[in-house]
Amino acid sequence: MTRLRALLLLLVLARAVPAQSDPKHPEFNAARAYRDLVKQCAFGPRVPGTPAHERCADWLVTQLKPLAHSVTRQRFSTTVNGTTLHLTNVIATFNPKGKGDVLLCAHWDTRPRAECDPDPAKRGQPILGANDGASGVAVLLEIARALKAHPPHQRVTLVLFDGEDYGRDVEGMFLGSRYFAKQYAGRPPDWAALLDMVGDRDLRLPQEAISLARAPQVVARIWAAAARAGSTAFVATRGESILDDHVPLLERGLPCVDIIDFTYPPWHTTADTPDKCSAESLGQVGRALLKALAEG
Repeated sequence: MTRLRALLLLLVLARAVPAQSDPKHPEFNAARAYRDLVKQCAFGPRVPGTPAHERCADWLVTQLKPLAHSVTRQRFSTTVNGTTLHLTNVIATFNPKGKGDVLLCAHWDTRPRAECDPDPAKRGQPILGANDGASGVAVLLEIARALKAHPPHQRVTLVLFDGEDYGRDVEGMFLGSRYFAKQYAGRPPDWAALLDMVGDRDLRLPQEAISLARAPQVVARIWAAAARAGSTAFVATRGESILDDHVPLLERGLPCVDIIDFTYPPWHTTADTPDKCSAESLGQVGRALLKALAEG
């Protein structure tokens, strides 16, 4: 066999062998993440003080305990408009002795009133919160599974905030992130990301304006990683300013950005249900964050 024919044979054989995925690279199971979104909604509206809220908290801890190095319930109480609320942030830590520190967050509670519903008769009803709450949590639960299978080189902390969506105005909102920020000790993480409303079927994620102004390096890191991961929902254009759980963290000196699609017609309505969300959208966000973690 001539040298040329041998080279040609090697090329043919190389094309015939299917490409193998990198066994060290964590994969994001978007279908399983979507099932976690549906499961949260099956509890009903997760409004503080309700049985559905308590059952969902227990389920979140049950899901995370086999995956993380440690899982804690950060319990606290606060009063909003004369009502005392007993709230719980769920905190899971991976590779506590890792080099570097990353914080990933979402809120798991849902709003007690659908004040934006087109039907006035429904505006006093609680929302199911498929996108507004469950989507970010679903992504983080699947990221937790990926980190269990392929431990990160950094310390990674996942925080599920309670009481984000309770109040009628900002004074009664972001309760869990405010408490977490107040209790936070030690050096700030290298970078942090908040996931909120990331399951919309028609997902588009511009760079939220407060994040861009106060943590531009984190925005650049995540949107660049998203591009390399093929997550086309991340668009490098300036979005609007959103008051969200990232603001108390930024005020505490934690460089957190908000990954959010605020163009969502069912927002704060009874129509915020799983059929408005998709596994593909959850996958775009999950793959982008796993890429950002893998790159440092």
